[in-house]
Amino acid sequence: MADTPQTPEAVAYQLMRDVLAIEGASSALRDSGGPDRSWLLTTYSECLRTVRPDIPKAGPTHGRSAF
Repeated sequence: MADTPQTPEAVAYQLMRDVLAIEGASSALRDSGGPDRSWLLTTYSECLRTVRPDIPKAGPTHGRSAF
């Protein structure tokens, strides 16, 4: 990881991988065959907000486009 740029996004991604390593050992993720798309995106988003608190939390769109 020495040659990986240490941007907030890269740090958040590594934090997400660390969380996955810990939570992936738990029965919930292991029994379901691993994390799904929703888990990955939500966890990465939480990690990114941890390293960049200026990013607001996205509100629910309830199936409608945010545009």
